[in-house]
Amino acid sequence: MKIERTKRLSRSAAVVAAPLAAALVLTGCSSDDDASSSGEVTYPTVPVIPPGEGISLGHDDQEIGDTIPEPVHVGSIDPIKPTDLLAVAGGFGKLELGVNALDPVTGVAGSRFVVGPGIWDPVIHGFVGETPEDPAVLAAEVWRPRGSRGAADFTVSTYSGTLLEPSEVLLPDYARVHSRPGSNAVTSDGKYFVTWDDGLYGVRVVDLEAKKESGSLQLIGCGPFTWLDGHELYSVCEENRELIQISIDDAGVPTETKRSKVLPDDFVSAREVTWAADTKKALLLSANGDVYVFDFSNGLPETAVTPIGNAGQDGGRFAENAINNTGDRIAIEYTDSVVHPHSARGGDVVKIELRDASNFAPIKTLDFAALGLTGITSMAYSVDGKTLYVLGSGPEVDGESKQTVVGVSSATGDKVSSAEITGNVDDFATLLTPQVLE
Repeated sequence: MKIERTKRLSRSAAVVAAPLAAALVLTGCSSDDDASSSGEVTYPTVPVIPPGEGISLGHDDQEIGDTIPEPVHVGSIDPIKPTDLLAVAGGFGKLELGVNALDPVTGVAGSRFVVGPGIWDPVIHGFVGETPEDPAVLAAEVWRPRGSRGAADFTVSTYSGTLLEPSEVLLPDYARVHSRPGSNAVTSDGKYFVTWDDGLYGVRVVDLEAKKESGSLQLIGCGPFTWLDGHELYSVCEENRELIQISIDDAGVPTETKRSKVLPDDFVSAREVTWAADTKKALLLSANGDVYVFDFSNGLPETAVTPIGNAGQDGGRFAENAINNTGDRIAIEYTDSVVHPHSARGGDVVKIELRDASNFAPIKTLDFAALGLTGITSMAYSVDGKTLYVLGSGPEVDGESKQTVVGVSSATGDKVSSAEITGNVDDFATLLTPQVLE
């Protein structure tokens, strides 16, 4: 039965094909003035021009190598300059994040890096460099082949030069890098990545040169802040109202060396902190609004530490905060809601308060009008601490608003620059200050 049906189909196809071929020949004869008497169609000859000067892929055409398939080539990056910031693309839950070196004065996005996400927030550190081979960006990454159900690779990767081949450290399966800003750092000599670890409830150290974990220290009730001065780590122990010092030896092994009970009885901790590298001062804005500036220039403080002020206000709620590298200015964001900004109903950032880091005296209120923006996304200080840069939405034109970065003098709060963001692939969500290594 099947064979007979096939024969019928073949005969039908032959009947249809014959008139179709004839129609194509007739069409060719009638539509071409140069057709020959035999009905054949002639086509003009296209001259072959050999490659030469001024012709794409001329005499400089790349030779075909012996390796098949050929390796993928990536051009050298431009190292991050001391006048640059890092700009991180937004999007929680993405498999990869784009990071650019950003000139905040011109708004031009330069060298681009693609890194893996952190567990919650991105864990990204940038470094000022001189050559493409210098470390440019470090990221503690989570690579998940099957989402939340499958095995995950936890890595610490340093990107520079050939971006497809970062210097990668594969962490043990039990490692869980705490991803809140201020909970991890890189030593000033660039040798160790130091982080509080959610699985350990303590400090984990990664030797970036040896590409392995070099040591760990469980400290339940302390952290998760990582203020690094050389190989000395300072943090807090909220339960006991203590500041703690942890020393990392030449082998990368952390050891508790000192504690000092200098915090007030009503001290409460925070979720994010920042560090003034040049003056070795740390900013902690507690959950109740108390503002602490810890001075570690002479090691662990031994006298009582009190807040320099309180960031609470009748309207709005304090959000992100930063201290500049010179340790003399603090910037605090405020939302338009009294709900905690980490809540889904935390509101939008509507202003930034610029304050003196010694006594919390007000310098200037940076609202939309002062900044020339219609929205505020992120902020970061320049490496030299002289300028606060604010990323946000520019004025609306024909119903559209372009991302804009505004520079403000740290000393006076006066606006010193403004530029639209260009050269980026995605909109940016976070600005970061790069670190100067020794």
